[in-house]
Amino acid sequence: MARTPSSGSGRDAQAPLPPLIHGRARLLILSSLMRWPAGRTFTQLRADAGLTDGTLSVHLSKLADGGMVEIRKDFEGRKPRTLARMTADGKRRFARYVEELRDLVPGLGDQAG
Repeated sequence: MARTPSSGSGRDAQAPLPPLIHGRARLLILSSLMRWPAGRTFTQLRADAGLTDGTLSVHLSKLADGGMVEIRKDFEGRKPRTLARMTADGKRRFARYVEELRDLVPGLGDQAG
């Protein structure tokens, strides 16, 4: 029997979720950045996501290369600072990803916020 999405999104139920977003580390990073629209420093993101420097750096680079995140490097006094924030396109794509999850997971969209 063929499965169909529960909403009118038109998404094929067998199509995979976007691999750029759908991974534990990237979900943690993007979720943090969605809560902080002005952005988070590398140190703040590392604490938010509980990731190592190397893991965070690799995933931030992939998200930036994919147009989801903007990374700015500057100095705070004499100390280097890396700031990451979601791009407008990244916010739209993440919102679409969340809607796709709601289509795939029964009852997820029914919970009160």
